[in-house]
Amino acid sequence: MKMNSLYKIRTAIIALFVILLPACTSYDFELTKSVFIEDSDYPGLPIYSEWGYNTFGMYVDRTAFVSSEDVFPVKIIVNPDTFKLNLNGMLDNDYATLQIYIVGYAPLDYPDLIDLNDSVIDLTSSDCIVKLKKYNTTSTLKIIKGNLTFKKVQNLYVDKEFTKTILSGKIEFKTFFDDEPVAITNGRFDLSVGYENFYYY
Repeated sequence: MKMNSLYKIRTAIIALFVILLPACTSYDFELTKSVFIEDSDYPGLPIYSEWGYNTFGMYVDRTAFVSSEDVFPVKIIVNPDTFKLNLNGMLDNDYATLQIYIVGYAPLDYPDLIDLNDSVIDLTSSDCIVKLKKYNTTSTLKIIKGNLTFKKVQNLYVDKEFTKTILSGKIEFKTFFDDEPVAITNGRFDLSVGYENFYYY
């Protein structure tokens, strides 16, 4: 009788573990997904948010360049002296990546991105390089004027355990595409960065 009760308790504990384990691991996966809520004032773009929705969007003249469910919206690659921010999404019904390089800034890991909180990067600075990769062709953009603004950078904790760093802010600049002046306007981003999309080497 005693052995039977012990067996039932063990079985209940194992069943509970099997139920809870996928919930724990799937929560981390949920944090990498995108939540796209369209901005009613700027059709085709996500709302500005600071919740780690994993979205970004901007107008290239009148065309929306936005994050996609198919690829990580952001990848950060750091070499010893250069920070590279890749915004991956869709432009003109094709995959495109906006690459922003900041020379002289090299965080060792994603929690260190908190240093960007409330900072403004002048994209015309000699420390900045901006490129656009589209149709498997990468072009270096000549920036006429513009800024990348990190309005809020925060570290996300789940059950008192550090999980992600959330980067939220705005981007606007003027440049040239095929020798034609172009304005990138109403740019906004709300991106979560973690182990799976931060690289230092």
